[in-house]
Amino acid sequence: MFDLLIKNGTVIDGSGSEGFRADVAVKDGKIAAIGENLGEAAQVIDATGLTVTPGFIDSHSHAESAVLTSPEQIEKVEQGITTNIGGQCGGSPYPKNEDGRIIKMSEFLAKAASVPQGSNIATFVGHSTIRKAVMGMENRPATEEELALMCQLLEDAMDAGAVGLSFGLYYTPGAYAPLEELITLAKIVGKKGGLLSAHIRNEAGKVLESVEEYIQIIKASGARAILSHHKSTTKAGHGKVKIARTMLEKANAEGCDIYCDVYPYVASHTTLAPSLMPKEYVNGKVAEHMQDPELRKLFRQWGVANKGEDLSWVQLTVCTAYPEYTGLRISEAAKLHGKDDWETLFDILEKQPSCSACYFTMLEEDVEFVMSWERAMICTDSGIAGERTVYHPRLRGSFPRVLGRYIRERKVVSLPEIIRKMTSLPAKVYDLENKGYLRVGYDADICVFDPEVIIDRATYTDPSQRAEGLNFVIVGGQIAAENAVSTGKTGGKVLLRK
Repeated sequence: MFDLLIKNGTVIDGSGSEGFRADVAVKDGKIAAIGENLGEAAQVIDATGLTVTPGFIDSHSHAESAVLTSPEQIEKVEQGITTNIGGQCGGSPYPKNEDGRIIKMSEFLAKAASVPQGSNIATFVGHSTIRKAVMGMENRPATEEELALMCQLLEDAMDAGAVGLSFGLYYTPGAYAPLEELITLAKIVGKKGGLLSAHIRNEAGKVLESVEEYIQIIKASGARAILSHHKSTTKAGHGKVKIARTMLEKANAEGCDIYCDVYPYVASHTTLAPSLMPKEYVNGKVAEHMQDPELRKLFRQWGVANKGEDLSWVQLTVCTAYPEYTGLRISEAAKLHGKDDWETLFDILEKQPSCSACYFTMLEEDVEFVMSWERAMICTDSGIAGERTVYHPRLRGSFPRVLGRYIRERKVVSLPEIIRKMTSLPAKVYDLENKGYLRVGYDADICVFDPEVIIDRATYTDPSQRAEGLNFVIVGGQIAAENAVSTGKTGGKVLLRK
């Protein structure tokens, strides 16, 4: 007898092929059979009128920090994600320098591997995290000794199971690293057969120069690579994703192996300081800088010249210093604050440098263009909500939004093709054994949904709303979510690179 039988559904197996009518049987956490008249099961799901696919793989999740604190990963399983890839944008929980002792990534991974998860997760080690552990927030090239230690920490992390190295060249201290340092570390990743991912230095007016720098690093290393949450922002960058694709395809034709991921929204999300301050001052002393009237003048001049007077395109999400401003655009907060947009921003940063926001700077046409690339994977670019009540809706709605808005309504690609981008493609890129397909012997990570109904409901002002049309999410053979509500089951695990 099977543990679970999903009957009468249309199976889209993850290969990109059209769907077919079949039942799917599960036994001991694995797909045991696919076909008709398979026999009896302890539990039966009637999938009549529904689509049955492999579980979705979040190519860029930032969920690595939650594996010990929120292992149920509720927001992930409630949108169909059965596997996450974390540790992007240069950030990972470890290595850390605590009182002069560097705690290695291997210690974290060993502990995390023993904790059952709501959704599976693999993780990169972050370049910025390594650099900070070795040399703090200093804006200078590393010494030979410091670079050697960074290399040692990277090797330890990869030997312990990290999938590769992530760069966050938009953020400090990663932004302080010269090209030579990046290439030295990337070569280790290439030698070990790992992956490189990168939040490039600039996604606006200089996005093409930043893509070119990343291609240079990839070519020097020989590593496979992912361009993180690929986009071009602001009027200066709009449309440049088309040129960037040509650059990426040319590099691939020359021997590289480069992919990208994309989230289905026109707003990005990150902390305020890296987005609205000169990088050389985002160095752990932001609050102190804001107490200096002359620096405020400098920051204002830089901000107006680069971002404009009006900050109505910035919506505050995490703002504990002024909780009444949470969820407001900065221009709205400024009216309550009694100052203009920039002075309001500076007052917020003085009290809470870690404040976060959404930035409405992208074109939907660009999002669709990136999504249509055969090497594009789908992602949330978000971790776990924790105690936050306002956050980017992608944390809850990315995968249902792709299926509803961009496939059913806007027909960017076919349904079987987008399922491939959500399942077998990232499984191939990240070397996830027995994942990404509905095949006998593969892990029973499965989604069951109504393709005519599925859609996101989370919004920028009410992001906690669950998706519609997502009937079942199964992780490791256990039902992790039903009708987009987590069951609390933890059939997932931390996945370590072999």
